[in-house]
Amino acid sequence: MFDTNHETQSDSTTNEELFLNSFNFDFNFEDQDKKKTKKIQQEALQNENVEYIPKHDYDGWFYTLTPVPILLRSKEGPNQLKQSIDHLYFHRKFEESLTLSLEFIEFIEKCNGLSDEKEIKLYNPNKLNNTREIVEIASRSALQLGNVELAVNCVNKLISNEPGHMRLRGIVYAKGGHYADSIYWYIKYLQVRNNDYKIWKEMAYTFLYCYCHSAQSELDFITDITKAIQETLHNTLTTQLALICINRAYKLMLITPWATSISYINSRFTREKQEIEDLSNCLEKGGVNVEETMSVLNNLDDETIKNIIAENGLEGFDFGMVRWILTESKISANDINSMDHERLAKNL
Repeated sequence: MFDTNHETQSDSTTNEELFLNSFNFDFNFEDQDKKKTKKIQQEALQNENVEYIPKHDYDGWFYTLTPVPILLRSKEGPNQLKQSIDHLYFHRKFEESLTLSLEFIEFIEKCNGLSDEKEIKLYNPNKLNNTREIVEIASRSALQLGNVELAVNCVNKLISNEPGHMRLRGIVYAKGGHYADSIYWYIKYLQVRNNDYKIWKEMAYTFLYCYCHSAQSELDFITDITKAIQETLHNTLTTQLALICINRAYKLMLITPWATSISYINSRFTREKQEIEDLSNCLEKGGVNVEETMSVLNNLDDETIKNIIAENGLEGFDFGMVRWILTESKISANDINSMDHERLAKNL
């Protein structure tokens, strides 16, 4: 007589073992994962000083030999071309991104010049008419290549009220020597985002570029501006406006919530703060007096002020722009911060 219960238990155990073995379970998988992770970390440490080279694929979505006009007439062509231009720009292939951008813009401009409906449908089946993003990339690419004149021509075509595009126009116009236009667009930006200290800093630089230009000082936009102005620095309306702007940037920067545990951000804050302090000290040591501007412009008539603006090499500057800077600089930085928080709350 045999034990049926024992036989049943034995069969059950055997079946369970066969079931588990069929999956080849490795109960030491956690240890193996730890070993793999440690190996990857060690390899990363060994290669941390090796320069990263992005992998380029010259045969695919981002790279095509199809001519731009044909590509833009295809169904997915416009999207593909935009992504290709972005891809090239972010991989610092500025010549290629600029070439494709200009071809894209030329295509749209030709389409906008068409009047016959049949021609429009044939030549521009995707009804493309907006080059805003492409003009931005073209301008930035030209700027990176040192072709400032082309960058200026590109932003002249930029029809946009986006703050980022306003700032771009300010940067490009400043480097192109169109200082009044630069300040105009910076002010337009600040009327939307009035607590951005970086724009006040850029305005200070623009006034100093203008000062160097009127003083016929050499300026390559690479040399530190404080070194460029030290030998020729005088107390003029232009340098006074520069000091007003840089002081405003400093006040706004100090109320910006920078506290963080990320060392990169902290070091960047320290570096930018030091840069602003150095420029402010340079102007003050050079005898630039802000109080003089504040008192003079508040007590003179508009015609006299216009003459003062012209005499200081600020041709093309509208008195309203100067008045706006002076008025805005008097507003408490904390009030500006509160106003900005209220604006953000309304937008939410």
